Amino acid sequence: MLNRREVSRRMLVLEAVGFLCIVAIIWLDEVLDLPHLFFGSVRTPIRPVEGIIETFFTIVVGLAVISITYRAFRRIEYLESLIVMCAWCRRVRSGNEWLSVEHFLERQHRSLTSHGICDSCAAGISLPAR
Repeated sequence: MLNRREVSRRMLVLEAVGFLCIVAIIWLDEVLDLPHLFFGSVRTPIRPVEGIIETFFTIVVGLAVISITYRAFRRIEYLESLIVMCAWCRRVRSGNEWLSVEHFLERQHRSLTSHGICDSCAAGISLPAR
């Protein structure tokens, strides 16, 4: 199964190929005069300047669309990477259920957890004298 990054990469490549196909059609029309070839319309002369201008604008629009799509995929990837945690009980949402942090890490990342006390918390705790 493909991961999200691979899917987004394939979508961007597909968009790029689509815009390159449009550029190819522009040049096929300039060289072969497609309306004359397929529909019998009046033959038009080859105008390379027109093809260059159409190609330029197609590439500019294509780059804009691809960059917007790329940024959208990056934003979606970022938002999907966020872990939603209850502000009250500190449970983590996984699909439709709420799991303890330990169970979530175990299920999602196959990580085992252990407990300790950080220096800040340890400084605030008065431990019984022995």
